[in-house]
Amino acid sequence: MIKLDSLGQDQIKAMNRANIIKIIKQNGEITKQDIAAALKLSIPTVTTNINQLMEEGLVEEAGVGDSTGGRKPVILRFVENARYSVGVNVSPDSVGILLINLNNTIIDEVSFVYEKEYSFLEVLDRLELEIENLLTRNHVDKKKVSGVGISLPGLVDEDRLILENAPNIKVRDFDFIEFQNRLQFKIFIENEANVAAYAEMEMGKTANMRNVVYVSITEGVGTGIIIEQHIYKSTKKKAGEFGHMRVSDETTPCNCGRTGCWELMASKKALLRYYHEFTGSRAASLEQVFSEESFNTPAVQEAVEKYIDCLFIGIENIILALNPEYVIIGGELGKYEKEMLELINRSNHMKSSFVEYEGTKVVFSALEDKGPLIGAALLPFEELFNFARSVL
Repeated sequence: MIKLDSLGQDQIKAMNRANIIKIIKQNGEITKQDIAAALKLSIPTVTTNINQLMEEGLVEEAGVGDSTGGRKPVILRFVENARYSVGVNVSPDSVGILLINLNNTIIDEVSFVYEKEYSFLEVLDRLELEIENLLTRNHVDKKKVSGVGISLPGLVDEDRLILENAPNIKVRDFDFIEFQNRLQFKIFIENEANVAAYAEMEMGKTANMRNVVYVSITEGVGTGIIIEQHIYKSTKKKAGEFGHMRVSDETTPCNCGRTGCWELMASKKALLRYYHEFTGSRAASLEQVFSEESFNTPAVQEAVEKYIDCLFIGIENIILALNPEYVIIGGELGKYEKEMLELINRSNHMKSSFVEYEGTKVVFSALEDKGPLIGAALLPFEELFNFARSVL
């Protein structure tokens, strides 16, 4: 908890501003008097901040309220289209792009295939074109764009804008400064599991929970750790690499160069491998595995049950290590909650929307497979709405 007596005057001003704009956003319309009462601030403090927010176009007057004996109070309205943000999620298969406004309303969305023969620079060339088209199609003034948030499948140094290592897309030590200069928008980058955890904290079913671990199932397995409502990355920005904890004596090499990694047993690739092992056929995607025709066959359910066993080996280790309030299963697997819970409940004899172990609830993402994309779009707004940085 932040103690006011430990903050300087400028920090207190920044905190007041963030809290004022957040309460206006949450209410849509509200008076200065109600803001002051809710936040325990003086009317002059609220007035000073409101005047600044109105100058920036973030707040506007929306009429007057009923009098309680004196002058009728002015109603203030949040201007949701005063700013926009672009979110990007880069995966080994595709690149998704999302346009949202200040109310987190999705304005438009587009994606393109990450062609295997493309270099990463060619992917960014296509991304630049798609962002330009997205803004033009929606008549968005570039001056109103707060920035571009990019979710990436690897180790990220967000302060230096460097993707340090992303083995699943074969990129190492890539500097985004030049791309930022080309776009002429401020860029924010983050690991896809961390940014999905951030989205869950802001908008998902675990919003306002203080300690959560998000498990992202994609080509690999990533985890985002929320401690006291902050994404925890540690000093070297490498915390949360549970996908590469050793859980097996198998000698198959992982992309990281080690063997026995949880990722080898619990990623999307692993589930497709189990599908082939039990059915003799190959599935090109999770959609094929979980299609009604496929999923209802005994062989496919056996394959998925084996996958669940492997998935929960790692989840159990995470719970024993961190004992969070929730473990959230997301990434590409996040949109198959119904099918997964059918088999989880059967094997655990539980009839509920979650599994519970050692006091930790295991749930599926409310954002399904959109967590990284939504989280990336939220990053450029963080400076506006959050006094204390959420991603450490």
